[in-house]
Amino acid sequence: MSLKRKEHSSPHKNNHLAAGAVAGFVSSAALQPLDLLKTRLQQGKHESLFRIIVRVCKSDGGVMSLWRGTFPSILRSTTGVSCYFYTLNLLRTSFGDGGAHFSAKQNFWMGAAARSIVGFFFMPVTVLKVRYESSHYSYNSFLEAVKDIWKKEGISGYFRGFGATALRDAPHAGIYVFFYEKGKEKLSNLVRVMQRNQDSQLEFKNTINVVSGLISGTAATILTNPFDLLKTRVQVYPDRYRNFVQASKMILKEEGIKGFFDGFGLRVVRKTLSSTIAWSIYEWVLAK
Repeated sequence: MSLKRKEHSSPHKNNHLAAGAVAGFVSSAALQPLDLLKTRLQQGKHESLFRIIVRVCKSDGGVMSLWRGTFPSILRSTTGVSCYFYTLNLLRTSFGDGGAHFSAKQNFWMGAAARSIVGFFFMPVTVLKVRYESSHYSYNSFLEAVKDIWKKEGISGYFRGFGATALRDAPHAGIYVFFYEKGKEKLSNLVRVMQRNQDSQLEFKNTINVVSGLISGTAATILTNPFDLLKTRVQVYPDRYRNFVQASKMILKEEGIKGFFDGFGLRVVRKTLSSTIAWSIYEWVLAK
C-alpha cells in the first residue's frame, strides 16, 4: 500500500477479515435503499426515480420497504467484502511485503483477481439479492427465493449473469485499487509538501483515504456501469435475456446506447459512497 507500515506492526491476516466484515456491514446496511432503487431503475421500465420511491413506499409497506433485500445484501457484503480484503492482502503478501509499494499494473491486476475469485463464490447470493430487490418477483422471504430459483432454473440459476458480473466487478475492483493507491500516494505527497513536514500526511490519513475513495469509486463506477445494467437484466429476466451478449444486442437495438446507463447516477452515488465507507473503515480498523 502507498503508506508504509512498520514491519512489526503489520496487521495479522485475520484482522483483514474482521476489518472487511465491519466495513461491508456498515456500508451495506446504510446504503441498501440506494441499491434497491438502482435495481428498480435498471429493470427497463424507464420510470423516474421519484415515481419509484413513491410506489415502493406506498405499495410495498412504507419507508422501511426501501431496505428490502437487506439480509442478502449484508450477507454478501459482510462476508464478501471481508473475503475480498483478505484475498487482496494474500495476493499482496504473496508478491512481496504487504506494506510495500506496488506498481499501477500490479495494483490493478491484484484488485481484479481478488474480486473475480470472491465474486464467483458469492454469485448465488448476488442473484438472490437482485431478485429479492426487483419488483418483478414477489418473494416473501429469502428462503422462498432460494427454493423458487432451484425449482425453476436449477443450480445454474444461482449463477445467472456471472459473465456480466465478472466483466463489471473485475475491472471495477482493479480500477478502484489503482486509483485508490495512486490517489493516496499523490495526496500524501501533496500534504507533505504543503505542510513541509515529513510526517504530516499521517495527521490527514483519514481525509486522504476518504478523498482517494471518492475519486477512485467515481472513476471505476463510470467505466463499468453498462455491465452492471446487463447483470441486472439477465438476473431479473432470465427468460428474455439468455446471456449478456444477447442482452447487449437486444438493449442496443431496442433502447440505444442510453439504455446501458439506466440507474447510472444512482449507482455512481451508491458505489462511490459504499467504496469510500468500506475502505475508510477498513483502514481505520486495521490501524487500531
